[in-house]
Amino acid sequence: MSNNIFKFLIKDKFNFKAALKNFKFYSEIKNSGFFDESFYRKTYSEYLKNEDPLTHYLTEGYKLGFLPSLNFDSDAYLDTYPQVRNAGINPLLHYIAHGQYEDKLVQSAYPIRRKEEILETNLMFLNNYKFENEPLVSIIILNLNGLSHLKRLFKDFDKKTNYSNYEIIVVDNGSSDESVKYLKDLKEELPIRIIENSENVSFSKGNNDAAEIANGEYLLLLNNDIEPTYGWLNEMMGAMLRNEKVGAVGAKLVFPYYYLDKNKSYKIQHSGDIFAERMTPCCLYAKNNSNPDLDLFDSHLNGTNKCIAVTGAVMLVKKDVYMDLGGLSEDYNYGLEDVDFCLNLHKNGFNTYYCGSALLFHHESSTRVKNKDYFDNDKKNYNVFWNRWGSYLSKHLLLDKIHNEKFFSVKDLKIVFINDNPNFDKPVSEMVKAYSELGYEVTVISNIEDKYLGNSTDVVISLVDEYDFNEVIARDDVVKVRLHIDSTMPQASIVSSDSVKDDDVFLLDSESPVGFALDIIDHIEYSLVSCDGFLWD
Repeated sequence: MSNNIFKFLIKDKFNFKAALKNFKFYSEIKNSGFFDESFYRKTYSEYLKNEDPLTHYLTEGYKLGFLPSLNFDSDAYLDTYPQVRNAGINPLLHYIAHGQYEDKLVQSAYPIRRKEEILETNLMFLNNYKFENEPLVSIIILNLNGLSHLKRLFKDFDKKTNYSNYEIIVVDNGSSDESVKYLKDLKEELPIRIIENSENVSFSKGNNDAAEIANGEYLLLLNNDIEPTYGWLNEMMGAMLRNEKVGAVGAKLVFPYYYLDKNKSYKIQHSGDIFAERMTPCCLYAKNNSNPDLDLFDSHLNGTNKCIAVTGAVMLVKKDVYMDLGGLSEDYNYGLEDVDFCLNLHKNGFNTYYCGSALLFHHESSTRVKNKDYFDNDKKNYNVFWNRWGSYLSKHLLLDKIHNEKFFSVKDLKIVFINDNPNFDKPVSEMVKAYSELGYEVTVISNIEDKYLGNSTDVVISLVDEYDFNEVIARDDVVKVRLHIDSTMPQASIVSSDSVKDDDVFLLDSESPVGFALDIIDHIEYSLVSCDGFLWD
């Protein structure tokens, strides 16, 4: 049926030679073990429609670089035998027709080889902690129709943890697949309890409900689309118990192999969070704290380091702390609950750590459908987040930049001067030099009609009285300073964005432009520390 010669003639655009060869070797390829129909159908479903997978591969798929299975690496075969590539021949067809009789080499696909390499390499970085006693850890997992994810997650689960004292609580949010049955069957192998909900509750509520019944001294929030690797829980518990004032511990998360997005495959997905700037829907947002092109085992990624936040996809926290802080805020709906919680930890004096030796694969794309509803929900979450944390974040990020701490942000403090008076060019130049020596990024705008400051500007200092701060295009939390140095009493004022409030006017104690520059930064810092972010209230 599928290997009808006429179908191949049509697919091969009546290239009789190609059609005949595809027809001749169709059955042999199908039975060779090098073509996996279910893998091909699942991986390249958007290209197949209702077409026979092998017919598609023989006539179109190989031209697009599609893999016939994980047992045959097409690129490796073509690299090893460039004459096959130069002739434009289907690599698997060539191997079946000729290569196997000429002892040509084949190897498993790159995704398999690279994954094995990652797993083996990570073993070298494990601490394999030994504990006098292992505190009970309650692993909390939310699920909705995620049977395939659960099977991947729980494959060799106990062996991979390298930690024996744990319980598992799965919150099932009304699955209609076989998830619950699978979990109940799994009770014979693993210490699982199930909360069966009739509806899809939020990430926060699901975890909070599970935390209420958890017996563990520690809670481990874990996505169902996670694929653990050996030693992950042992490493995270070591980081939790061997550091001080720990609020939460996160892990190194790695993207799996994406057959249609090879550039993203096996890259870092999470290594702790920092904050980056933007103008909408709020001024700051959390993002991964590393270059995605870094090697997975770069020294920057292997240690146990403090960070401002970690993802709730894999988050370890002491239960007492979790409960004392009220758990995850239920004002959010699947988004920013984890960042909110970590900021709450920071506000209450706890540290958050990224544990680079705990490596897990995060099949993130399988749980996210980014449609209009997704973006509408995302906007609502950010509104909640910014109303709650806007001033706190803006304050701490600005202080972080002033002192070059690179904890909240990796960016330098950016200062923009507004000056159209040539008489002030020299003092402005001296102030620019002073700020540059402090490690700040500084620019000067001489066209006062130019109101675009962008999302990276932190402080704007205008020496022009006519410059209208209300018209600037910048983040809402940019600090606006008006500077007067053409008098016997030089002064500056931090301009309030609230028309009800008066500007914060202060005299400059110094007598030189360099001193002016330092006085302004000192006053901004004083205002932040003493008035707790009044600049944006």
